Amino acid sequence: MAAIDFVSNLDTGTWVHKLDPRAKLFLILAFVIIPLLFMDPLYLTLVLLLGLPVWFSAKIKIKSIAPLLGTIVILALSAVIFSTFYNYEQADAVVLLSIGSLQATDIGLLSGLVLGYRIAIPCFMTIIIISTTDPALLAKGLMKMKVPMSIAFMFLGTLRFFPLVFEELTNISNAQTIRGVNKKGIKGSWSSFKLAAFPLLVNSLRRSRTMGLAVESKGFSKMAWREYYQDMKLGKIDIIVIILTILFFAVALYVRYVLGLGGDNTIIA
Repeated sequence: MAAIDFVSNLDTGTWVHKLDPRAKLFLILAFVIIPLLFMDPLYLTLVLLLGLPVWFSAKIKIKSIAPLLGTIVILALSAVIFSTFYNYEQADAVVLLSIGSLQATDIGLLSGLVLGYRIAIPCFMTIIIISTTDPALLAKGLMKMKVPMSIAFMFLGTLRFFPLVFEELTNISNAQTIRGVNKKGIKGSWSSFKLAAFPLLVNSLRRSRTMGLAVESKGFSKMAWREYYQDMKLGKIDIIVIILTILFFAVALYVRYVLGLGGDNTIIA
């Protein structure tokens, strides 16, 4: 199992990397909320396509985050497949495929596509943000936006801890390979995962305890971390991105609620 490495993408130096963390947080917030407004896969496809230029501009190394991308794709496809075969009990549903007692309908497929997009779009955009920004700067950006320090630190801790868990899982997987654990097929993969679950949990708890002791020893409980050596100021590009993001959100609201478009699929409320 390959390890997830966000750090390898931090020094690329593209315009996405140079954006102020607050501009990036505005961007990710838009791509989290806007997919929830639409229930038509065509409009969600357009939202995804609008995010692709940002992805390609960031020049993210796919190999370093391939396991995470694969996990997102599997989750999205699982949602599509489950919803496609779910029985919505609609009289006008058209059966597309039958496998025994299971029936795939057109309504189920549309609902599955909507759910899959709502999983994939925010996740892909979040990857762009965390792959091009130091987590400490993201936490600082949240604090500059008057977010409570405890929430900002929880966000920072999550971003720092998540790669460590995958790294630990990779180490366990490598140890299993050395010891000759069978990982072939679904049964073998499931067996190796069950063997890895307990040591992964124990080692993760140890790391979290170490992190907790470290922050307490540096006075976090007194909320003394208020100033930073590096100041943050919004540049012209940052302001342009924030304005474009707000316009993007406003246009989405206008299209959805004023023009009444993008809400034809009534299965998901």
